Amino acid sequence: MKLLHRILLVAIATIGTLELTSCGAYNQIMWTEYLTVYDHTNHHTYDDISGIPVKLVVKSSVSEDDIHDIDDMALARKLQKITQRTKLSKPIKSFAEEATTFYMDKMHFSLSPSANYILIFEVKDFKMKHYSTKNTDYIVRLTYRLTNEAGETIVPTNTVSANIPYNRETMKFGFGRAYAEALSKVNWDRIADCLRVAKTANQEKNAQVSGAGDTALEHTVIRWYIQSKPQGADVSWRVISSTPDVSNTNSSFVGTTPYESTEAFDIRGLTYNNAGNVQIEVTCEKDGYLPQRKRFNLRQAIDQKEISAKFNLVKDED
Repeated sequence: MKLLHRILLVAIATIGTLELTSCGAYNQIMWTEYLTVYDHTNHHTYDDISGIPVKLVVKSSVSEDDIHDIDDMALARKLQKITQRTKLSKPIKSFAEEATTFYMDKMHFSLSPSANYILIFEVKDFKMKHYSTKNTDYIVRLTYRLTNEAGETIVPTNTVSANIPYNRETMKFGFGRAYAEALSKVNWDRIADCLRVAKTANQEKNAQVSGAGDTALEHTVIRWYIQSKPQGADVSWRVISSTPDVSNTNSSFVGTTPYESTEAFDIRGLTYNNAGNVQIEVTCEKDGYLPQRKRFNLRQAIDQKEISAKFNLVKDED
């Protein structure tokens, strides 16, 4: 993680260039140019959650025209020329969005504007704090929180901050370095844990299937193996539920016997806990034979990861 921080600190500092117009403006290194030399290897990533997207929202409550913090009026007069010649190379909100997106992308978080999880960053401080003519800090303070689509808090609001001394080395990229250091203090492991799908459904007993693909149930693969004698019978199935969280469904044709498939469930409202109150009814039909039905408890099917049956069809004598 330390190597990642060092690499990203330089990268984020680059895109967050503070452009000073005294003695000629510094040449801002362009974002696209830096990407061509960025080292993508040997840093901490969260590849195991890359399929669970999160929506990034970045806000700023900082005035673009008030980045200098000087309490003493006499000091303010001494620094007047410096403060007048200082300007940001891009709006704070735009910089924060680019920098945070870049940081998360390099850790392999999956970002999507339509994701159910929402990670909200807000820039609270983005300033140069002048203590004297020779003592100045770049200060960045951020808050972050993780919510779901309903606005429920998953990770409560936390604050991270960083101070970088102003000197010859940092005068060009101080804000970028401070922002990078603040981001490095975010509890990314906790955020990743909230986005990570459990390996088995019984590890998240009350997680409901919503169709977003963010529950273990939606990734639980069930093997179907339906036989009949004689073969060539139509196989269909439907949901029969005794819990209000899961709706009954009409029968859906899936194939003919011998029917074999591996599929994941997409039954909205289903959880591991309520699966014991849900059944799958499998129907086997063939012309000239009586239809037959068998029911399977869904909790048992999830635990066994299988629904299998053999139908011995009986001729219709009518």
